[in-house]
Amino acid sequence: MRFRRFALLMAVLMALFFLVACKDEVDTRPLSKTEFLMDTVIHLRIYDNKDQKALDAAIDRLKEIESRMSSHVDTSDVSQINKNAGIKPVEVHDDVYYVIERAKYFAEISDGAYEPTIGPLVDLWNITGKGKGERKSIPTQDKIEEKVELVNYKDLQLLDHNRVYLNRKGMKLDLGGIAKGYAADEVKRIFNEHGVNKAIVDLGGNIYALGSKGKGEPWRIGIQDPFDVTGKYIGILRVEEKSVVTSGDYERYFTYKGKKYHHIMDSKTGYPSDNELAGVSIISDKSIDGDALSTALFVLGTEEGTKMLNKLEGVEGIFVSKNKEVTIPKNLKNNFTLPNGNAKLKINPN
Repeated sequence: MRFRRFALLMAVLMALFFLVACKDEVDTRPLSKTEFLMDTVIHLRIYDNKDQKALDAAIDRLKEIESRMSSHVDTSDVSQINKNAGIKPVEVHDDVYYVIERAKYFAEISDGAYEPTIGPLVDLWNITGKGKGERKSIPTQDKIEEKVELVNYKDLQLLDHNRVYLNRKGMKLDLGGIAKGYAADEVKRIFNEHGVNKAIVDLGGNIYALGSKGKGEPWRIGIQDPFDVTGKYIGILRVEEKSVVTSGDYERYFTYKGKKYHHIMDSKTGYPSDNELAGVSIISDKSIDGDALSTALFVLGTEEGTKMLNKLEGVEGIFVSKNKEVTIPKNLKNNFTLPNGNAKLKINPN
């Protein structure tokens, strides 16, 4: 309980930095709600049609999604799939089936850089907090190799009548890298149905900016600085009616013998992804796409990640390297700035 109260307080303070809104162009007193759901602090802010029913409906939907898709909820559809791995298929709700379909799609196009069956490795490493001190050990190589054998999206079967099956015992589905994206899309849908067209949906790194800031001006969204996580931002992105999802090595990690081990797993090595990147932000129309892609591209790295983005339509990526170089596509040149001079900007011509 103390942790949740502290997390709520810190998240409220940090949120002030993430949304950089002009007081003259938008009501600075939105109808808002803050909750701890889906293992993160969420903030919902409505700026135009301030309907409490819209907020309540959105919170209820988030709770429903968590109850169905969290592997930490014993009665969830995902938990039932995992319990029956190698035994029998499990019939799931329509929304769960849809999210798993999208999860497998992104696993296929990224060749497992995004991997929905990463559960055994997630459990093995158990990286849950921000910099929880120095650990005395890490998993053995034998144990890592044992768990890697249980991770393969090709063994995730999607059958008729909304049935889902993991082929082998010990396999485990984990939708942590995509469920929040779907949840953000659902909040957007509910807001629109209630006549809300100017709002910010912030699900702990998954942001959906509905509409514009006001008078035709886009929202200004702060991109988290991976090197200073006290709510400061490394750059400012101007967007409207877009999802912005960020993944980075600063979100959850521990240190061992002076080396940082973060929570984004590389399914091929069994270790946390280790390349030149400190953070990736994805700008897209659908947050479910941005959620999965931010993980995939973080694992792939800047070069391979850019190649993948070039094959997709309506999706842009911002790469922040460990040497503080921020790479953006030329399409974002006029909508992204580095206000503090703490990083070097690189424009990708492709």
